[in-house]
Amino acid sequence: MKLSQKWVYFTLIISFILLIYSLILSYANLHRNSEVLKQLSDDQIALSHYANNLNYSVKKNQSDTLQSLALYHDLDLSDVQTSQKKIFQHITELKDSLGSNKNFSKELNETLELIERRAVGYNLVQQSLITAVKSQDTEDIQDALVGFDMVSFQFSQDISKLMEQVRNSLDKQIETLKETNDQNSSILIFSTILSILLIIVSLLKFYAANIKISKQLQLKAKAQRHLKDAKKQLQQYNENLENEVNKKTKEIRKKIYTNFLSGLPNRHQLLEDTCNQNYVKMALLNIDKFQSFNDVYGENVGNIALQQTAQWLVEHINTEDYFLYHLSGDEFVIASTSQYFSNALFIDFIEMLLKKFKKTHFVYENKSYQFIMSAGITFSGESKMLAYADMALKDAKKKNLSVCVFEDDKKLEHTHKEDIEIQKKLLYALEYDGLASYYQPIIPIKDVSKEIKYESLVRLIDKNFSVIPPLKFLEIAKQNRVYYKITKQVVQNTLQTIKDYQVPCSLNLSLTDIKNERTTKYLYSIFDEFEYNNLLTIELLETEDFDNYAEVYSFCMKIRAYGIKIALDDFGSGYSNFSHILNLPVDYIKIDSSLISNIDRDISSQIMVETIVTLARKLNIETIAEFVSMVKSLRVDYVQGFHIGKPLPIEDHFKTTFIF
Repeated sequence: MKLSQKWVYFTLIISFILLIYSLILSYANLHRNSEVLKQLSDDQIALSHYANNLNYSVKKNQSDTLQSLALYHDLDLSDVQTSQKKIFQHITELKDSLGSNKNFSKELNETLELIERRAVGYNLVQQSLITAVKSQDTEDIQDALVGFDMVSFQFSQDISKLMEQVRNSLDKQIETLKETNDQNSSILIFSTILSILLIIVSLLKFYAANIKISKQLQLKAKAQRHLKDAKKQLQQYNENLENEVNKKTKEIRKKIYTNFLSGLPNRHQLLEDTCNQNYVKMALLNIDKFQSFNDVYGENVGNIALQQTAQWLVEHINTEDYFLYHLSGDEFVIASTSQYFSNALFIDFIEMLLKKFKKTHFVYENKSYQFIMSAGITFSGESKMLAYADMALKDAKKKNLSVCVFEDDKKLEHTHKEDIEIQKKLLYALEYDGLASYYQPIIPIKDVSKEIKYESLVRLIDKNFSVIPPLKFLEIAKQNRVYYKITKQVVQNTLQTIKDYQVPCSLNLSLTDIKNERTTKYLYSIFDEFEYNNLLTIELLETEDFDNYAEVYSFCMKIRAYGIKIALDDFGSGYSNFSHILNLPVDYIKIDSSLISNIDRDISSQIMVETIVTLARKLNIETIAEFVSMVKSLRVDYVQGFHIGKPLPIEDHFKTTFIF
């Protein structure tokens, strides 16, 4: 064989080897690139899926939170925790997906870390919103809502940024693969010079590979179109969600700052306006005895009456000069910033308004009714104007006036501060057994062989062991609706004293106690079990207006059925009525001290006392009076008073000898 042939064969062999090697290498590259493209497509679909799931979970959590807050004014902690778990689960899926592909850039991992930190911040902001809702602090709720919305928006931006970076990274990798494919194509074209057959075979394989790649590229293009459509849908969803959030925010604000019955601004709006407006005049209006109206006609009719009252005030108040608020229930506020009319004119306006309201007849479902309003007015106080107006209103009701004006000399404020302090001491005493019974002796003078009786008188013992008389806290107890608790404690104290010392005692019950069903049920139940009822006397305060003899008579008869005696206290006072002792089954009459104190120098008082004693003797009723020199000659049965014995703990009286 010639050298040239050998060279040719050698060249052919080398060319064939190179061609085979090139084909093998090209085939391997094509196969690898196909696998990479498939992996990239799968990664892109997976990442898009996980990112969309994360974005949906964030938006759904935001929507559910706002909806719960708007509809129920509360957040379900379990639902919030479940939503947070889903968010972190989607983040974990994204991390796993990105971590399985080493071709993604460092920037993607940094963005994912930012999303993970954002999720932690999102959780903290939502927790602060839950805390604000539980505290019912309007300002905290508004701040938390703003922060919650801002973090949710930033969260969505971070997710969109991640998806954009993933798409860019995938595009770069696909571009690299395209360049590699072009190089392989060049190798195949070069190899066709050596062998047409091998070139044809290579071209067929290359063509087949290109078809496969084209299909994958078509899938990628289709996935991109879906991704673009999903992005548009997400943007539309964000817009709808933002509109819904704005709508719910307006609804929440309306609920917070508007009275649900009348539609007028409520207490929250007044407090906010007081900070922003320079109010110089304010009147707090209250419908007298509206609770009694509610009890008679029912809450539904009561609500209608409040709506009618609110509408009446709107029609009779010039909104250019005055601001009208409906605080709650039967309380309304009229405030003004005007300096152009005097305080006297404002007072005249309020008085005129109350007179017109008093004459107004309201009608609903064939029911006609009228109301009376009281008002407290203040011209000072700035942020405390509502409190000052409330003090003046309470003073007006206490003095039975239609209008009362808060005075700047601080006397009224001082009185209310004292009442608040007494209220605190009273509530503390009720909780920690700070109500004690002191006892005042009732000495027999007509028949000294009879036992000494003791009247049980309640006292409040504060933290410093100071003794506070009932005059200072009984009215406050009624206002705070805990008066029945005081009665219950006095009954327990008195019955325990009777049981421990076997001495006759009396205790006071008011008409309020008799009308309180809870109190009377308690009395009947405890008297059923008490074995010393014969040593107990119930004293009824005669100065109270017995507007229902049947009710009081029924109570007295039930009490006497237990062997308990009945005494009529303060008989002969300003509202005295002799029909009381004729209509009620009483055993004792306690003559009021106003008659006894003047008996030695006022012939009218002497005649009155003689008449009471004579009438009582004929009715077989014993009499009790304050001690003075003449009461013995008037044949009074018992005497009682500070000069005989002061109210003290029962043990202290056992150390004293009473001499008459």
